[in-house]
Amino acid sequence: MKKRAFLTAALAIGVILAFAAALEAQTVKWRMATGRTPALTPYHDADLHFAELVNKMSGGRMTVTVHPAGELMPAFEVFDGVRKGVVEAGAAWSTYWTGKNTAFDLFCSLGFMMTASDWMTWLYDGGGLKLGQELYGKYNMMFFPICVTGPESGFRTNKPIKTLDDFKGVMLRTGVLQTIWAFEQIGAKPVRIPGGEVYMALKLGTIDGAEYGAPSTDWNMKFQETTKYWVTPAGWHQVGTISDMMINLDAWKKLPPDLQAVVENAAMANMVWSYSKANWDAMEAVEKFKAAGIQESRLDQQAQDKLEELCIKFMELESAKNPDYAKIAKSIVDYLKRFDKVRDMEGRFKAGTGLKAYPEIK
Repeated sequence: MKKRAFLTAALAIGVILAFAAALEAQTVKWRMATGRTPALTPYHDADLHFAELVNKMSGGRMTVTVHPAGELMPAFEVFDGVRKGVVEAGAAWSTYWTGKNTAFDLFCSLGFMMTASDWMTWLYDGGGLKLGQELYGKYNMMFFPICVTGPESGFRTNKPIKTLDDFKGVMLRTGVLQTIWAFEQIGAKPVRIPGGEVYMALKLGTIDGAEYGAPSTDWNMKFQETTKYWVTPAGWHQVGTISDMMINLDAWKKLPPDLQAVVENAAMANMVWSYSKANWDAMEAVEKFKAAGIQESRLDQQAQDKLEELCIKFMELESAKNPDYAKIAKSIVDYLKRFDKVRDMEGRFKAGTGLKAYPEIK
């Protein structure tokens, strides 16, 4: 009897182990390379949160591991890593891929237009997501937006910049083609370098200033140690910023429909999470920058008007050269023309407002 009981128990254990092994073998495992380092909050946090959502929503049937820039590949190589299937997925900012097609600039951010809520409205209801998937599809990839933030923190420099003349000869790190072109027209010297290299470039004086992300991002990148001035209004160059998730098309097609739905909905949920986190973290970051003695340097109206004019001009010029760019830009402009009529009705409440006085609540 004891021998039979032992054999029965051993058989049961064997069945359990075999079942566990079968489940393990069936688990879909993706590696997601990113274009940012762990210091780049809230963007890296959003990558981790997306992976966590996929794991939970799939009931453990799918896991995504996040690999920051430099761990599997440099930031600017993520696109080709995903396209070629070296990794199943990647996340960065689509403006990094404009060397492949300038239309990728239009799925990152725009100067003087497209708030975070505009991006979400246009992407999910205005046809933007379909256009993005058409563009990435040309490069053997599926596309979903994975993160969105409001106006970026802005340019941080070691000299005050208030007028157009103040930009002349100043070497500034920035990313979006539209901003690069606008700066070139007014005599600035824009350069593109990945986020992980910005701190040292500022410290060594190889650049005179930089912009990167949300206020909390800039604080964690220690810009308070390497710059003295905060050029405002913040975010004129990137009013709202999208982070892209690229998925190798072969890996995407291998997913069963329910796991495809998990990925898609996890990405959408992550947009809301990332937006609220960036806003919440910004409050503390602004207070820290002020306490660190960083001085505000506000652009005059003439400079703001000229930069806006140039941002619009770049879109017109690039649309005339690239049909992909023109198709997407037209969709964005058509949306803005229609929704601006709604904004006019909203008046001062169209993007939130500062109260003239606050309720006194004890």
